[in-house]
Amino acid sequence: MTNETKNILIIEDEFSIAMDMEMRLKNMGYNIVGIANSYNEALPLLLEADIDIALLDINLNSEKSGIDLGKLIRDKFNIPIMFITAYTDPKTFAEAAEAEPMGFITKPVKDADLRNNIELALVKFKQKVASNPEIETANNRIFVKDKGILKQINIDDILWLEALDNYTVLHTSSGNHIVHAFLKDVLSKLGGPFVRIHRSHAVALAKISSVEDNLVYIGKEFLIVSQNYRNDLMERMNIL
Repeated sequence: MTNETKNILIIEDEFSIAMDMEMRLKNMGYNIVGIANSYNEALPLLLEADIDIALLDINLNSEKSGIDLGKLIRDKFNIPIMFITAYTDPKTFAEAAEAEPMGFITKPVKDADLRNNIELALVKFKQKVASNPEIETANNRIFVKDKGILKQINIDDILWLEALDNYTVLHTSSGNHIVHAFLKDVLSKLGGPFVRIHRSHAVALAKISSVEDNLVYIGKEFLIVSQNYRNDLMERMNIL
């Protein structure tokens, strides 16, 4: 697995450690999308940034711990997490395990351990996503599980996708369909015809009728383009 395009969020309350980790990860070829030192500071980044993996310190200097944040990420975001901590006692480990992390590294961290565990965590998470049975594709069709029945939808009929917690709404020309899967998972199944424009939205490139400032129009409907995704949208559009 190459790490050149992997986006990492660092959540660490000790500034010097966070800066050191950022420098080391950048030297390994990773992209750091942000650094947060608390639960509340991490929330905006989780909502807006495109994150491949989050590295969490367990003992954040705030009311809520890294374990609390890890559980939130598990329940509300489709992002693998890995704990990096100086605490190795059985009680802390057992509590951290409840957040279902993809890895657990103790400080001080060696570069090889950091890189290898990140790559292993990404592979494990990819395998976990691939086992999701809620949505399957074949040729230009997508099969969505609805009450135990697989319903067939033409991918060309999908206008845009909307994330609602751990569900995704497929807005089509004939109606809406809800699947129990994260937006990132659905996009990985659908492939190239779609582009992310917001943490909560992705659109079919072929269905875009116009783009005005920070708005994308699909017929009479419009969606907001987040600044974090605007450059990617412009690159994907065939602009003369």
